[in-house]
Amino acid sequence: MMYYQLLIQMILSSFNNPNQKTLFVIDDFCGTYSINQSDLDNWESVMEQIKMLIENKLTKIIVACRLQVYQDEKFESLSIFRTSVCNLRTKDLCLSETEKTSIAEIYLKTKASEIIQYCDLYDFFPLLCKLYNESPEVNITEFFKNPFSVYETEINKLNKKGHYRKYCAMALCVMFNNNLKEEMFSEEINVETRKIIKETCEACRLDRGTSRLVLLDELNSLEHTFIKKEHGIFKTKHDKLFDFLAYYFGQKMIQCIIRNAHSVFIMQRFLLERKDNMDQFITIVPPKYHQMYMQRMIDDWSIGRVDCVFNNINLKYKSSDTNSYVI
Repeated sequence: MMYYQLLIQMILSSFNNPNQKTLFVIDDFCGTYSINQSDLDNWESVMEQIKMLIENKLTKIIVACRLQVYQDEKFESLSIFRTSVCNLRTKDLCLSETEKTSIAEIYLKTKASEIIQYCDLYDFFPLLCKLYNESPEVNITEFFKNPFSVYETEINKLNKKGHYRKYCAMALCVMFNNNLKEEMFSEEINVETRKIIKETCEACRLDRGTSRLVLLDELNSLEHTFIKKEHGIFKTKHDKLFDFLAYYFGQKMIQCIIRNAHSVFIMQRFLLERKDNMDQFITIVPPKYHQMYMQRMIDDWSIGRVDCVFNNINLKYKSSDTNSYVI
């Protein structure tokens, strides 16, 4: 919330010069994976000022978000950001085959011809070219046909060969919703954070007392493959890769995740029932864990994380056998 308040303040005052051409570009507008109610409320509170701001033709605002965020009915309250829309998946705006070929040739050189037939399988084809370029030892055909199965195989190998610390390092990225601060492994931490790390270690077949410095070493070793570090924060190399890791560990260690993962992760990544047209990386909670999931929401409510409870994605759907909502 503080980030958006500061950002809005900068747009409205600090960095806005009415006599100079100014462009503000905002990524992950109102949420990364689903709409964030707190961010939405912050923007709604200043919509009149935003409208006055852009009446000056010298000031422009471009916001970028995932399609599921834009299509959320709550987004309609930000009507000013719906007046001019560029959906990069539409036929008129998506990359042509010629453009994709050019991108492939830049990253893959002579290998580009081997995979161009798969260029339409995923809408993030340019990202796949970049990721393969950074890990060229992977089978190129398999990677472009099903990149997530390739990553799954690599992570399974870590587990099967006993590289539990690397496995745990990636699991911790999921636990902390892709926002893993380096200082957590070298400085004093609160009881809750310490508990999350210990229980994640145990779920990954490590001793609960595994040194945080050892885990920090493993995170550093994963840079340039799965992980990147920006301003002292570890995160996956791309949001799509985090989507996959969220789903992967959601299948492998669901109990630990339900009990310990960041409240926003719990809010966005789990459904109690399978739905039509749901995102492929949503984890369906098996019935035997429904009570555990409900208890987690109660726990979040009891410590004041009310937004994460009210904005839980399960509240958007009705149960298949009743007229009530899933939760």
